[in-house]
Amino acid sequence: MLKNNGRFLSTSIVLLTFAHLYTTPMSAQTLHPLHLFEKNRVIASYALLEEDEEVEIDDSDDLDAIKDEVADWTYRVGDEWSKKVLGRSDLRNKKLEFVEVLRRTAKATAKVAKGTGFYLGQFNGFHLIATNYHVHIRLVNEPEDYKEIEFPFLDLSFNSGRIFGAWLEIDLALFAINVESKWDRKILQSVAKNFSFDYPITRNQKLLTVGFGRAKNHYSDMAGTWDSDCKVFSGDNEFKIKYGLDEKGQKAGTWAFAVGCDASDGDSGSPVVTRDTGDIIGLLWGVAPKTPIAQSSQSLDNMIKENSPEIWKNLNYAVPAAKIKEFLLEKIKSGAITDKVERKTILAFLGVDPSS
Repeated sequence: MLKNNGRFLSTSIVLLTFAHLYTTPMSAQTLHPLHLFEKNRVIASYALLEEDEEVEIDDSDDLDAIKDEVADWTYRVGDEWSKKVLGRSDLRNKKLEFVEVLRRTAKATAKVAKGTGFYLGQFNGFHLIATNYHVHIRLVNEPEDYKEIEFPFLDLSFNSGRIFGAWLEIDLALFAINVESKWDRKILQSVAKNFSFDYPITRNQKLLTVGFGRAKNHYSDMAGTWDSDCKVFSGDNEFKIKYGLDEKGQKAGTWAFAVGCDASDGDSGSPVVTRDTGDIIGLLWGVAPKTPIAQSSQSLDNMIKENSPEIWKNLNYAVPAAKIKEFLLEKIKSGAITDKVERKTILAFLGVDPSS
């Protein structure tokens, strides 16, 4: 909270719409050492302060607290910001037809560094977490600060373990957590769910997401969204590569489909889940700067009716599960992943018999 101690901060509007940039594609054994930015990627930083506004702060506050008070409109999709901090009562709310889907998803979702990840299950003896390529950078560069992987609704936390790969083209990182207790393994298994690699992604498909986005959520609690705009906007199984420039000025791209779910910095790596069935059909990675057309639910409906090109410019984006499987199988077949344990674990994750 802001306290009145007579100190003021005079600021002017600053809008930094940065997003993560990655290097050109690399093999599973290569980890990215840098943390850069570019447009059309996940928004990494917003500094949004009212012009010439005087805001009282004290030593216990930071600028992020001020940003969070005003930043939600820059991320909003549709008429209103619908993402809400989740409490245990939400996971028992029988008025929600999809409460069981929400409950399992929330329990399996973990805070990973400054972003989000989720528990997939045990494969080849390893307990795997999925997150974004750019989120795992902190695990690599600052392991002592971000080694703890926290599951708020399980009241459990684990140290991060072996990294099995990180791939730019699908903005995915797979890593293990170290689970020692038999009881903890049992709890994790009760909420485990892998990607539904073969599940169709169709326009107007109703979705929900949960993550640790910080807009209107200064303490980075887990928040969820499932409003009427939280659905698939791209066509049936329509996937495109979203391009940006890497640090060498070369094009680099990531597979995507378009969604209308509210998301902000910190939601990177969130599961994109079908509201009706609970299938994980994607991995949230991209937040585009919002224009007025994307902040009107009526305009959003018109986008779909007209199959507007704005769908690929002004919404949020997720990596399709189908492309994750397709890409990793190609890596396996091409010999790009040479480590035997990595190959066996990734094949198990993909549901493919290693002997086939």
